[in-house]
Amino acid sequence: MSESHENQTGVPYDVVVLGAGPAGANVADRARAAGLSVAVVERELVGGDCAYWACVPSKALLRPVLAVADARRVDGARQAVTGRVDADGVFARRNRSVSDWDDTRQALFLKSIGADLFRGHGRLDGPRRVSVTRDDGARQTLTARHAVAIATGSRPALPDIPGIAEARPWTSRQGTESSTVPTRLAIIGGGGVGIEMATLWQGLGSQVTLLARRRLIRRMERFAGELVAQGLSEAGVDVRIGVQVTALRRPDPQGPVTLTLDDGGELEADEVLFATGRTPATDDIGLDTVGLTPGSWLDVDTTCLVRGVDGQWLYALGDVNHRALLTHQGKYQGRTAGDVIGARAAGRPLDDTPWGDHATTADQHAVPQVFFSDP
Repeated sequence: MSESHENQTGVPYDVVVLGAGPAGANVADRARAAGLSVAVVERELVGGDCAYWACVPSKALLRPVLAVADARRVDGARQAVTGRVDADGVFARRNRSVSDWDDTRQALFLKSIGADLFRGHGRLDGPRRVSVTRDDGARQTLTARHAVAIATGSRPALPDIPGIAEARPWTSRQGTESSTVPTRLAIIGGGGVGIEMATLWQGLGSQVTLLARRRLIRRMERFAGELVAQGLSEAGVDVRIGVQVTALRRPDPQGPVTLTLDDGGELEADEVLFATGRTPATDDIGLDTVGLTPGSWLDVDTTCLVRGVDGQWLYALGDVNHRALLTHQGKYQGRTAGDVIGARAAGRPLDDTPWGDHATTADQHAVPQVFFSDP
């Protein structure tokens, strides 16, 4: 879907949204429902990480693996399981689930609510102004009467250890988009992403080694991590807890990766995947033009309004405000912010009681979440 040209007359939009993932789409939807004109800027795929590199593809990959594991536990069913999961079939299922990375349907949703889509890299250019640079280098400036909403999300964080650039590690993106099963896969990180990646790639035929500094899924009850570690071990994963990687080597780009461990040992793998946290995707969106620090998490109040900026016009929702890096929470914040923007634009009194702490002050410990593993 091509970008909109409706703002070239210089008439400002009421709201400009940076990022067309679930949080951005929800704030756009609520702002449009309030009768406001909305522009949405997206530099990648409309639908964001959840639709194409995270929630949707990971669950499409995991489902066949978990279904076969469950069948093996049922008398009468296990006898029908005669081989391994067919990786090519699983990848085909994944590809269908992400529409072969074609975001036409997601873009059509924005059109259906009356929002205009601008494809390109959006950056703040001072208060209420967003500069959009398209892939062909053309630029356009959008202005917002009432609000700019930042919903640019986060990206995988990679540790600063020797050899990491040479190793060309996987992150969660490569972990969900790859259609090649590595013979040996080392996964660094014992959180939700780490255990899901270990579950699915072991099930697809890799020999997986999972390295974690502390117990698995440590934000949950201890027994949950212990059960997951037991399940992974029974499936064939080499689970090592209390281990850190201190260096990486990959002198041949097509060859294996050697991991140096803090216990003095080494581990060789064909690919290494880091699942060691997230960092905000705010390093190149013009935060400095409004007095904020590029690359920082954005501090917000209970209405998702960014603190430290003059005037009630800049909002941040989803991962960028670091309250709870979960898609369903970002969508909730998007609806909250959209309602707030609509009320303030209309001059209506605002009561944020229905949102309060649930909207923006919850953390990973308080927000319901689910990881897919065995068990």
